[in-house]
Amino acid sequence: SVYAFALRELPGAARRGWAAEAKRLSVKGHTFWSWHNDLLQAYALTAVIAAVLISLGGLIMLPFLLVHHLVSWLQLTLANYVEHYGLLRARRDNGRYEPCEPRHSWNTNHIVSNLMLFHLQRHSDHHANPMRPYQTLRNFDELPRLPSGYPGSFVLAVIPPLWRKVMDPKVMAWAGGDITKTNHIAGYRPRA
Repeated sequence: SVYAFALRELPGAARRGWAAEAKRLSVKGHTFWSWHNDLLQAYALTAVIAAVLISLGGLIMLPFLLVHHLVSWLQLTLANYVEHYGLLRARRDNGRYEPCEPRHSWNTNHIVSNLMLFHLQRHSDHHANPMRPYQTLRNFDELPRLPSGYPGSFVLAVIPPLWRKVMDPKVMAWAGGDITKTNHIAGYRPRA
């Protein structure tokens, strides 16, 4: 479920982010605790914005800031979950995963999602061309398709039985009926 995914992914993403930033800084000859650290810059900016809002609006701003952060994390987690649900990136013999390709993400090409999320739902083109500006991300009709735009997919995802009922047949169809070609929890059997 998206809930189990969030409990696993949020701390995991934070660890991976800190490790990647430490490596990037090390290669450039900078220490981790420097202003060259992009993550520290982002956290510092967030703290400054929060401090300004609290100084202008008072302590009543704290619950609003907390809700804002929770909703942001939820939206990012839901997006990651629905964009990649069930699609497998194979692990190679050397332990590394195969490169990310367009077939490793679900797409949708709905006008509301386009307008709300700056073509984020054209996720396969983002995987194939990560430096392509969002305005020029392309749609690929032959790749996996979500059943609706992102808002509808998010609603489905927060109701796990409904999500699995809709998505598991799509995952299995994409994998040609072979569960070994899907990303799933060991022992899980998708609905037919």
